[in-house]
Amino acid sequence: MLAMTLPAARRKSVGLAYVLWALFGLFGLHRLYLGRNLSAAGMAAITVLSVPLIWSGLGLLGFVTTGTWALADAILIPGMAKALNTPVAAAP
Repeated sequence: MLAMTLPAARRKSVGLAYVLWALFGLFGLHRLYLGRNLSAAGMAAITVLSVPLIWSGLGLLGFVTTGTWALADAILIPGMAKALNTPVAAAP
């Protein structure tokens, strides 16, 4: 298989992904930007549902979950961007 790179206009920026992660990491906007739509929706749903449940303890568990997930993403962002930016061409 032959790896090829995308044109500059379609490439995803690791820097922008980190900015989105820093500002909106608990909502998963960095994942949405990097094409991980389902997991981004999951992060956003857990965060939004955790707000009214914060006093019951379930909300705290939700924030710990998305916070840990977001911290793990700090390591995973470059790999996610690379996977999007270098699609593998199909063999003829």
